[in-house]
Amino acid sequence: MRRTRALTVAAVAGSLALAVAGCGSAGAGDDGDAGDGGEVRVAATFSVLGDMTREVGGERVEVSTVVPVGASVETFQPSPSDARKISEADLVVENGAGLESWLRDLIESAGGEDKPVAELSEGLEPIEGGEHGEEEGTGESEAGHAHAEGNPHFWLDVEHAEHYVEGIRDGLIEADPEGEQAYRRNAERYLAELEELDGYIERRAREIPEEDRKLVTSHDAFPYFAEAYGFELAGVVIQNPSAEPGSREVARIVRTVESEEVEAIFTEPQFNSGLADTIAAEAGVEVAELYSDTLWGDSGESGEAAGGSYERMMRTNIDRIVEALG
Repeated sequence: MRRTRALTVAAVAGSLALAVAGCGSAGAGDDGDAGDGGEVRVAATFSVLGDMTREVGGERVEVSTVVPVGASVETFQPSPSDARKISEADLVVENGAGLESWLRDLIESAGGEDKPVAELSEGLEPIEGGEHGEEEGTGESEAGHAHAEGNPHFWLDVEHAEHYVEGIRDGLIEADPEGEQAYRRNAERYLAELEELDGYIERRAREIPEEDRKLVTSHDAFPYFAEAYGFELAGVVIQNPSAEPGSREVARIVRTVESEEVEAIFTEPQFNSGLADTIAAEAGVEVAELYSDTLWGDSGESGEAAGGSYERMMRTNIDRIVEALG
C-alpha cells in the first residue's frame, strides 16, 4: 500500500443525533442493544458523514443528515427544521475545517451551545484551498474561493476517511459508553473494508498512463484524492460555489484543457453541469460525473449505481475516471 497506517485514537469529542431523510437506523456491523435510553440520535452534517456514522453505529444509532442528498454543503442555507434536528441530537458529526460555515449559528439557534460535536477533520494537515483559478499574469482569481482553514475535502483520500471513522467511533463511545464494544467492533470491520477500498483505487489509478492522470473538476474538492492516488489537478471550473465564473475564467479553463491535453471534464451532481458541458464542447473533450460532497444526485437514482454509500461512491469515482482517462 502507498502509506503505512497509523490507526491511533483521535482525540475527538462530538455527538450528533441525526436521521437521514427517509431512513431509519442502519448499519452493517455488530450492533448490540442500545441500552435503556434507546437509540443514540446523531445528526451528521451531510450524507457522506451520515453513511460513515451508520457503519460505525449500527442499530444503536439513529442518524439524520442536515444537508439533503444532492445539495451542496458549502452553499447550504439551514431551516428551522434543521435546528430541530440539532436540538434533538445526542451527538453532532461534522467535517470541520471551515466546510460547514453555517453550523455554529445553527447549533446556537437550537440552544445547543454545549452540544457534543465530533469534528472529524481535527488532527489532519490541510492543503491550502483556492490554489486554482488564478488569472494568468495577475496571481488573482476572477472568482476566487478559498477556505480560510485550507481545503476541507479530506475524505476523498481513503486514508483520511479512516481517520474520520476513528473520530466517529470515539464520539459515539463518549455519547454512549455502554455501546463501546459494539462501536469498536463495527469500526474495526469498517476500517478493514476501507483498507481494501484504498488498495482498489490505487490499482485502478495505475491503469491510466501517468501522463494522462490529469483532472479538471467542477470545484476544488479533489486535491487530497489527487495527492493520494497520483493525479495532477489541471483545473477547476467553479472556484466559488456561490457564483458562476466569468468569461475570462471560462476561457482560461478551455485553454488549460487544450494545452494540457486533458481527456475529460468531471462534473458533480450538486452543481449545474451546463457550464462544464459548454467548456467540454469547446475543448472537444467528454464529460463524466464524480461525487464528492454528496453520495448521489437528486435525479431519481436510488443510489445503488452511483453512490449509495461512501465506499460505493469512491469505487464509482475511480471507475469513471479510469473509463474517461484510461
